[in-house]
Amino acid sequence: MSPARPPEDLLSSKKPGRNDPCPCGSGKKYKVCHAAEDRARAAPPAAPASSARADLEAAMEVLGDPDVSNLSGALERLAELLTDWGPAPGLRFDVKAFSEHVGNELARLSENTEQDAASARRELLVGTVRALGTPAFLEALGAALMSKMSTPGLSAEDRRAIGVGTLLASASKRMGKARPEDIPVLDVVFDVQFREWSARHKELSQKYEALVKGLEEESLSDEAKAALQQARGGDVGALLKYVQEDPELAERIAREAKERAARVEAWLRASTTPAVFSPEEELWLTCALWDPMQALKALPTGTEPSVRRDAVTALMRAVKGALDEDFLVGLLDRLREKAKDAAADDATHTAYMDAAIAFEAEPARMTLAALLTARKEAEGRSPEEMVALADLKALTAWTPEAFEPYRELLLSMGLPAAAARIERCQSWLKEHPVTLRTEQA
Repeated sequence: MSPARPPEDLLSSKKPGRNDPCPCGSGKKYKVCHAAEDRARAAPPAAPASSARADLEAAMEVLGDPDVSNLSGALERLAELLTDWGPAPGLRFDVKAFSEHVGNELARLSENTEQDAASARRELLVGTVRALGTPAFLEALGAALMSKMSTPGLSAEDRRAIGVGTLLASASKRMGKARPEDIPVLDVVFDVQFREWSARHKELSQKYEALVKGLEEESLSDEAKAALQQARGGDVGALLKYVQEDPELAERIAREAKERAARVEAWLRASTTPAVFSPEEELWLTCALWDPMQALKALPTGTEPSVRRDAVTALMRAVKGALDEDFLVGLLDRLREKAKDAAADDATHTAYMDAAIAFEAEPARMTLAALLTARKEAEGRSPEEMVALADLKALTAWTPEAFEPYRELLLSMGLPAAAARIERCQSWLKEHPVTLRTEQA
């Protein structure tokens, strides 16, 4: 029998190697003495055996059901859960290996102009799961899914879907020769990770394209100009690849982007700068950001940094959620039009062009800067609209009904897009009423 571990050894942060002497002093190697006990202590708590067994039995029924729609439904739910959980060890292919493999394969597949999109995507999926869906990955995936089964708040449907994924990941080990592309849970992981990769790739591509627009083209190399031209033709991937492979250009873009953002923020704070948002955009942002902004303002002095950081993160997440595509397209088009206004001077042209580039590159940051630092509020486009806006801002609380007269006014003014934005405010206010101030006694 192994001697008991001294308390100081239990508290030690340095883990001995498998073949090192065990810290308990028994003289045995760690792997045959206390290693198993330490692994058990460090393992995450598992779901109660009876509960996990019931969930796995329900999952086995799904796998054995001749009605494959039940299996499809379980895999769709598993994909939703994986998306909600986000990238985590065991639940995704190795991020670097996935990015490199997918990037190289997409470049190769894009050269075959005769291949249709569906077969190209299937070829990409099969190649990826063959390369990355190794037995070791399947083992890690099964263990990670099994540990997720004990997550509080899961429904029976959720646990059944997780059980299906667990069984599919572990079944391949028993079958031995199962091809990765024939293991449906690997398809699910690929689909989720590919969507995440595509979204990030698109976001980075658009950001780099926007930032490069602010550089003087004559100062770029021929290769950079060619990449920029390809981006204007729709191939932003070429631009992203070039920027990432040119450290000097990447550093220059980052430096100039930082300087431009600072100029725009200073311009927004100037008392002579008009509001960059339209009235309906300003109202929408106020509705959508009211709760997280008030939560941040309410934090007392001396609040823990982690709590304040969480509040800021929640606000930035809300800003990103509020900036839908229609909002950004309208805002950027308006800024670009003002940058070309023949009646404006050169300084105004430059300011609006800088603003357009900065808002396109970092929409969330610049939107928050405009909301918090701008000196002027959006003005109505007619005397009637000015009165309607003043009436709204005089209220102590905003409700869907309170916005209806303004929406009808916008329609009568021939502004259907603005009216649709106010309708979004009304939908939001049904679930999130805004209290601007309390009634004075």
